[in-house]
Amino acid sequence: MKNQVITRKASIALQILRDAGVSGLLAHVRRKAYLWRECYAARRVKSVTIDGCIFTLEAIPNNAMKVSLLKGKYERFERHAVLRYLRPEYPVIELGGCIGVVACVTNCALKVPKAHVVVEINPNIISVLRKNRDINQCEFEILNQAIAYDQPSVTFSPSSDFRGTSLRQNVNRSFETPLVTVATTTLGSIVTQRGYDRFNLICDIEGHEYELVQREPHMLDRVDTLILETHARLIGEARHSEMMKKLADLGFRIIDQDSFVVVMRQDSSSQQTTKEHEHSHE
Repeated sequence: MKNQVITRKASIALQILRDAGVSGLLAHVRRKAYLWRECYAARRVKSVTIDGCIFTLEAIPNNAMKVSLLKGKYERFERHAVLRYLRPEYPVIELGGCIGVVACVTNCALKVPKAHVVVEINPNIISVLRKNRDINQCEFEILNQAIAYDQPSVTFSPSSDFRGTSLRQNVNRSFETPLVTVATTTLGSIVTQRGYDRFNLICDIEGHEYELVQREPHMLDRVDTLILETHARLIGEARHSEMMKKLADLGFRIIDQDSFVVVMRQDSSSQQTTKEHEHSHE
């Protein structure tokens, strides 16, 4: 394991050196030193409180995540979007739960806390996600599954330090952790099994949002508010633009945005058109 860590760090350093030169590598080293100092100074801090919820710092191997939690910056815009735009009367499907910060803030705001499903692909994170849920007496359901199509399961190497796990990056992670296999699901399966007619969707699935939009537009018709983290850096600008156009064609309009996270809602005219189209085929 120690040799794997050294190999990974050396590989990252060489990649930075190739991409950004000596100055980029030095900036990377300075940032790592800053994160280590911040974590060392807070080494006795076991948990933090954010938006009224408590989150454990124990068992989190990612220093950047720890510092972001300590300073209250972790998923700040997503939390803002949940508290300002999410309709609490509707259920929530959350794709990409990570350690549960957004999930807990969301669940505490819902009128029916049990009407909330959180999907997380990385099995290494599930115990922390569950602990944060239980600390805050939240009631969301956890699914350790992957959003994927045309296959019952996927095998991949999950991130060991809780960085965003993506099946697209599997080749680059093969040295990091052992391979695991998790079952797949779809947005349609989740919706159908729970009988949701209309729901909020929170989505951060490291580039797989493209397949979701392409493959399940009929399910997106039921989404009231969409909080979406986009990943043009992973899927490319062309696919990103295609996905955003598809969402616009479905009637979604951006009502707020911060960097690569967008908040979208369907306008009333598009919803009426969809209903008329559905009725015409009955």
